[in-house]
Amino acid sequence: MSTPRFWEAAWQRIGRWIPTLHAPGNAALADVRFVVVDTETSGFNTRSDRLLSIGACAVKGGRIDLAETFYRELRQEQPSDDANILVHGIGRAAQLSGEVRADALRAFLDFASGDPLVAFNAKFDQAFLARSMRQDLGERFAAEWFDLATLPRGLYPDAARSRRTLDDWLAHFGIDSLERHHALGDAFVTAELLLVVLAKARAEGFADLGGLRRAARLGVSTAPT
Repeated sequence: MSTPRFWEAAWQRIGRWIPTLHAPGNAALADVRFVVVDTETSGFNTRSDRLLSIGACAVKGGRIDLAETFYRELRQEQPSDDANILVHGIGRAAQLSGEVRADALRAFLDFASGDPLVAFNAKFDQAFLARSMRQDLGERFAAEWFDLATLPRGLYPDAARSRRTLDDWLAHFGIDSLERHHALGDAFVTAELLLVVLAKARAEGFADLGGLRRAARLGVSTAPT
């Protein structure tokens, strides 16, 4: 029989998973903890391919907190094909011996702590994470996401005309990418891009979380169809 202490601890953990969908719009950007996320997968099909790894790092106060990083490789029943392995470098043995999927996902939820999530092409990462949470944890994964594929478009309209990929934006701002297609490495360079975008947002008068939400909507409205 579960004890009251068990349920108290469980609800405390669940409380950390509740996203900041209604976080105060007047929260200064410098005070918000953003969790920058990247995933590696067995392919591009969000319905049938599998989540292989999750990388994340925290951004707060205008800097990347190097003490707050997250990386997990999730155990697979069977490894992905050789062509896919060449992309991300997670070999067959590593895939078969990864962390138990449910444990890795719970650890990520604890790391994220319900804070806003940031990714490049966020719908991709969001879809894989949501499906994995549903299948492996039986949980509905709800979070507030900011997509750096669209957010810069409203802040840098001229540059956005010729820049669509993460590599395009990294090159535009002179951000070096030492390890692409590794979940944590990509999370780091995406976090560097986020720092540039947050500084621009503040300079344009979008100084709080509500302002960043408005800038995000502006970016979506100017994205090519």
